[in-house]
Amino acid sequence: MIITCLLVLCIIAALNVVAIWHLNPKFSGNYSFISFLVLVSCMGHLMLGLSTNVDEAIVANKFNYAGSVFLPLFMFYAVADVCRVKIHKFVRTILNAYTMLIFGLSCTVGFSDIYYTSIEYVQTFEGVGNYVATYGFGHDLFNLMIFGFLIANVSILIYAFAKKKNVSFKCLVAMSLIDIVTILAFFSSRLWEIDTLIMPAVYVFDQLALIYICFRVKSYDIGHSVLSVLEKNNTDGYILVSSSYRFLGCNEIAYEIIPALKNCRVDHLLPSGSAAIDFLRLWVREVRDGDYLDTKEYLSSVRHYRCYVRKVNVFRDRYVNLFKIVDDTDLHNYVQMLGDSNTRLKTVVKSNANQLKSIQEQMIVGMANMVESRDSNTGGHIKRTSKVVSILVDELRKDRQRKYEDTFYDALVSAAPMHDLGKIAINDEILRKPGKFTPEEFEEMKTHPEKGAAIVENLLSQIEVPAFVNIARNVACFHHERYDGRGYPRGLSGENIPFEARVMAVADVYDALVSKRCYKEKFSFEDAFDIIAKGMGSQFDPSLWKCFYNCREKLEEYYKSST
Repeated sequence: MIITCLLVLCIIAALNVVAIWHLNPKFSGNYSFISFLVLVSCMGHLMLGLSTNVDEAIVANKFNYAGSVFLPLFMFYAVADVCRVKIHKFVRTILNAYTMLIFGLSCTVGFSDIYYTSIEYVQTFEGVGNYVATYGFGHDLFNLMIFGFLIANVSILIYAFAKKKNVSFKCLVAMSLIDIVTILAFFSSRLWEIDTLIMPAVYVFDQLALIYICFRVKSYDIGHSVLSVLEKNNTDGYILVSSSYRFLGCNEIAYEIIPALKNCRVDHLLPSGSAAIDFLRLWVREVRDGDYLDTKEYLSSVRHYRCYVRKVNVFRDRYVNLFKIVDDTDLHNYVQMLGDSNTRLKTVVKSNANQLKSIQEQMIVGMANMVESRDSNTGGHIKRTSKVVSILVDELRKDRQRKYEDTFYDALVSAAPMHDLGKIAINDEILRKPGKFTPEEFEEMKTHPEKGAAIVENLLSQIEVPAFVNIARNVACFHHERYDGRGYPRGLSGENIPFEARVMAVADVYDALVSKRCYKEKFSFEDAFDIIAKGMGSQFDPSLWKCFYNCREKLEEYYKSST
């Protein structure tokens, strides 16, 4: 009869393992482990009941301990999970190590007296196999672990009952019942030596309570419910690709949009040859290089898609690229159907925008000239540096390795006249001073880049695209930074200085060298060239040396013609 009951309990435990997993796969982690350990422990008790000698009883005992040693650990994790209490990784490591130690000690039974100092085979009711043991200090450590987890579970549950109003009260009651029934049954069975049937029955009870908790957790998880609804109604494709072009997976809709993905193996390189996959590979390279658009359009043979990319950090500096592909064919076709009327409307809007932009640019240049008229040291500086920037940019456009688009270079040329706008906020006595600045005066003069950046942003943010505003702000704010980090206002160094500001710095210093100021004569072109050359890598970006060298003749021709 007892063996039959143990067999039935093993079958029920096995069915419960499957039930917990299918009920809620997302939340079944700790619960599935507990349910599986219950099954192992029940099988250990069945093996013990069927044993006929001490050796078989020892094997069954070890099988039993494989479940019962780890049950308190995962029950503790389950309690913390239900009560929404985070367990630090270090604490988890210590607990896992201690539990493994106890399991290792339990495996010494039959070989050492560490866990049991002695063990004797006996048969109880109906000839059911069992054993009588004298416990060693290893078993005392097991009891200590049981008491420790009991105290921890009770503490967490009391805390959750008192403080965690966002935790299901019914789940707390169910978890409390699991702890109370299991602990009482454990110590009662040890006291009266009747654990052969009682503990497996209690373990199965724990499984049933966990099924209830698992169901409640699923019901209360708003995030999971929302995600389920969103996934059900989703019409967009999602693709994950590593920075090294490795395909990490996608949803079913992405397979429908790009059938070539069906030939891609997870963790393998994206194969070239398909227009859509080549499109993704190029975009991954642009993201890795740091010069990329986060939105692009992709046109297949019959559909039009709008694509988005986002860098998702996975560990420290490592990231993956998450692509979202939205089918906007209907919107695209609708826009095309507007035909000539839409084209004329765009032309009018563009014309009006260009007029407004022209007026704004004239106002900005006017302000820059007004600043220059206050500065007795830099007559014509704005006009000349703008031309120097234009000459440098013409050469930079030829360098295909830089990956900058023409719109970036156009914006840089347009932003050049604004680089010293911050001087409008500098005291006249300092700005017009013909001699060397005192330390206090120089400190005030060093504030003009950040003041200029604020002025540029206030002037442009309402009428210009954000990309242009960002370039103009960077030119104003960082053109006095040095490549070696000894510049101002923020002491940036290397590539932390925006590229547009590094170009502006070369133009600014070159004009200062070859132009006459009230406090100095102008340098010769050869001396100015040598000074810039020596500053490459310390004051200036060394990658601009080739550009500056190639522009030498044009720069000198410009300054000769303007005198």
